[in-house]
Amino acid sequence: MLTADLVRARVRGPALEPTFIDPERAELLTFAEAAIDVVARAVEEGGTRGEVDSAITDLIGSSRSLKVMQGIAKILIDRAESDTDAPRPPSELRDLVFRRARARGPLSLMGGDALGRVSARDVLTEVAAEVGLTPDALASFLYADLPSAQVVRSWRALDATALLHRYNVAQVQSLLLRAAEVRVVLDKPSPGRVRQLLRHARFHQLLFRASRADESLELVFDGPTSLFSQSTRYGMQLAMFFPALLLQDGAWRLVAEVPWARAVHPKRLEITHDHNLVGHLSDTGAYTPREVGWFAERWAAVAEGSKWTMTESTAPIELGGRGVVLPDFTFTDGKRTAHLEIVGFWRKDWLERRLEGLRRHGPGNMVLAVSTKLHVGQDALDEFPGEVIGFSQVVPVKDVLAALDRVAK
Repeated sequence: MLTADLVRARVRGPALEPTFIDPERAELLTFAEAAIDVVARAVEEGGTRGEVDSAITDLIGSSRSLKVMQGIAKILIDRAESDTDAPRPPSELRDLVFRRARARGPLSLMGGDALGRVSARDVLTEVAAEVGLTPDALASFLYADLPSAQVVRSWRALDATALLHRYNVAQVQSLLLRAAEVRVVLDKPSPGRVRQLLRHARFHQLLFRASRADESLELVFDGPTSLFSQSTRYGMQLAMFFPALLLQDGAWRLVAEVPWARAVHPKRLEITHDHNLVGHLSDTGAYTPREVGWFAERWAAVAEGSKWTMTESTAPIELGGRGVVLPDFTFTDGKRTAHLEIVGFWRKDWLERRLEGLRRHGPGNMVLAVSTKLHVGQDALDEFPGEVIGFSQVVPVKDVLAALDRVAK
């Protein structure tokens, strides 16, 4: 993440526009490659964080792209892990030295003065002998816990182009840290990608509302400044969630109200798929459970000629602020609608929470197909307001058809 002084954006009326860089710009690629080499060499040779900072500062020199390069360096160095290299905690060594110095009274600048006072070197020599070190080694370890003195042990490697893409993404993330509200609109999203995005939202513990307009899905996230507490931590979670949006296949738009500099009112930040930002998250794919695929195949074979038309669901159903359900399929006969969620292999406690949410806040026209391998207590299923269908391998289409007639609204 970038610090506020490294964020580059310009204000145009009510709009706030991040200043992105060209990831193919030769000057920046050359700098990124050299900076990466500095970090990689430090890991290999046991260099310190201070040495890395100094070497990268020399690379930047007096470049006119000073702020950009400093931002790129910040992203790079944040990927490195460093720790203290000392035989004993430096705080303990400092305590020993300072206590001994106080006990020996005022110290002379140099040993052997006319008053017989000892010098700092004498104190270091005494303590070093006690802890099994040389005076010079002891002196070097006293402040080995300072960030600049810590040894770089490892780093999450990436190439120069990926680092520049990462910088562009970080520009947006840093602006989202203080957003009042964030709206994300997905145009004709696939069910798998919606589920993928919602998994990331839940992982980062974000608060959001979902609604559907025609073929678009809108997710409204509370921003950190809308909360009374934990705003810094929440803002970080929101920023870390943003790269998950870049995994979407289709068109999308993000709009946020962001406080900016001395502006009286927040500025409007708008980022879309047209910005061609490249994320760094691993794409685990828009996973479709095998039970869902099997049901779709069976439906096409068994329900042909049925009054019900089946489509993949794209709009989540809110459960009174306690989560959302994204049905696998939606059915309509032209007048009434019903939904089907297929639950494959889930923990008992998760299913019980899902049933409780649907019982209290669900739409009442949900059919839940539950794998009998879950071993969920029958009492919990009996209390479900819609329909629950058990299955072993393949969801029985005929049972679903009968359930749709009973619950559709």
